[in-house]
Amino acid sequence: GGTGGNNMFTYSNSSLMDGLKISASYTPSDGATQVESSDDYGFEYTGVDGLKIGAAFGDDNTSSTAGESKSTMYAVYTFDSFSVGFQASENDSETANSDVDFTALGVSYAVSDDMSVSLNTSTHEYESSTLSDQEAMGVSVSYTMGSMTLTANHNSVDNVAGTSTNDRSGYAMSVAFAF
Repeated sequence: GGTGGNNMFTYSNSSLMDGLKISASYTPSDGATQVESSDDYGFEYTGVDGLKIGAAFGDDNTSSTAGESKSTMYAVYTFDSFSVGFQASENDSETANSDVDFTALGVSYAVSDDMSVSLNTSTHEYESSTLSDQEAMGVSVSYTMGSMTLTANHNSVDNVAGTSTNDRSGYAMSVAFAF
């Protein structure tokens, strides 16, 4: 998810060793749109039954005054009928008061072969004192009967994009048929 441009070099390997994927990219400076060279790299490991972990790091230097360092790490573990996931990301900017930290946690439970429920939360923490932290939560349920699937969810977000007066919530229900 880093920068892109002319003369960009990329490497990816999905079979370096059992369960390990790696990728990397490098975009050299062109003196105009790509002010300094930018790079990013990441890995994902799935060599343990039910566990997926990954991390990615990168530097975006497309601006001479507002370079950014980005990182993200995640883990998902599935056991029996449960699946638990966690993600933490960080965006550090050279621009004052522009850093953003993100965390998310999700839990799902397969009640039966036909029914699942889940609960997910996330938070955007803004460095700027003029922005409020954005907090989101969602609850969902799905039920399958033969070729028909019923789903319902409720999602709410407080302080959308850091604006303390911008709260939203909504419900959704759907019926889908597979032929």
